[in-house]
Amino acid sequence: MCEALVHSQAQFREHRVLDLEILGNVVSADIRQYFTYLTGLPELLALPGTYCEEWVREFYASVWVSPDHSYIHYALAGTNYRVTAASAREVLGLRAYSTRIHQLCYGNFEPPRHPHGGALPPVDFVASCFYQPFGEGSSRIVGDLTRPARILDFVLRKTLFLRTGYRDGFTRIQQWLVAHLISKTPFDLWDLIVSEIEDTISESFRGRRQLPYAHWITLLILRARPVPLPAHLQREVTDSDTVFPHYDLRQMLRAHHDLRAPPPPRAPSGQVPPPSPRGTHSSGAVPETEQDITIGAFADAEAEEEFDFSSDSSDDDYRLPVPDLPSRPHDHEAGGSSSVSDPTLLAIIEGMRADQRRAAEEQARRDTDQTTINAAM
Repeated sequence: MCEALVHSQAQFREHRVLDLEILGNVVSADIRQYFTYLTGLPELLALPGTYCEEWVREFYASVWVSPDHSYIHYALAGTNYRVTAASAREVLGLRAYSTRIHQLCYGNFEPPRHPHGGALPPVDFVASCFYQPFGEGSSRIVGDLTRPARILDFVLRKTLFLRTGYRDGFTRIQQWLVAHLISKTPFDLWDLIVSEIEDTISESFRGRRQLPYAHWITLLILRARPVPLPAHLQREVTDSDTVFPHYDLRQMLRAHHDLRAPPPPRAPSGQVPPPSPRGTHSSGAVPETEQDITIGAFADAEAEEEFDFSSDSSDDDYRLPVPDLPSRPHDHEAGGSSSVSDPTLLAIIEGMRADQRRAAEEQARRDTDQTTINAAM
């Protein structure tokens, strides 16, 4: 084991714990189908976020992945452990499938695999992720994604397949992953996790990758073993105060109001103002009203600060800015104003501020996570 790696200052990837029920209530119940079809995925994303920093650093400093991904080997406190793929799937509640995302994208390319490398998914397989028409040579950035695909991409970036930076980018491996979920094509979740671990250790702690899956690795160390851990090691995790928070869906919706659950249809009254350029793929969608445009301007301004994937900062650090709203196209046609003095918008802003005052709920969730960990041992 390399002691320098154990005592390094390598950062941990900031995961979020996802409650699928809450996600469905916020953005629409239909989104749940893209998770529930794959055995174990909803439960995996909802596992407690508690982790032990020292354990995870020792794990990454010593782990070796077999070439066929049939087992991993690591050391903890001077003792060697071997965890088979079958045992890891059992602990995490996953099922084995023949489809492997990294193999589809990178073939037999040796790790570390470049995030922007690999093969593009075929047009007919990935087309359902993008607004139509879509074909060979069509743009494949985040802004071209359909609403369900965008939600999946945003959620995956903080849960299963952590990616920071390249906010508008949609890498080839991300395309393969989101396309599998949209088409409800089963794939091997454990192989995805172990492939990301493999890429991380191949670059070593000197690489630019942060350490992913700290809470799941902690759970594997606790449970994937023939005999329980010694009591003094168990206390290290029970006493741990490092925990990933729950996914703050309100933050995603503040920055991208078009991902909110669509309102029920209503009868048109009077002339409808022209749609905003925001909805460049809005065929079949309800045209934006003046209020929608005003809220959209607020969300756009906020997104520049708050939903930037180039940072791993915690959702807990969020403080609601109240920017001056920029003028928007068609304001003169709609005959309205995009000023923050609008009563409806002021009410929305006040509601967001009230959300911040409820931040104490996060601590209660963390206490619940810790109780779950303690009960599992």
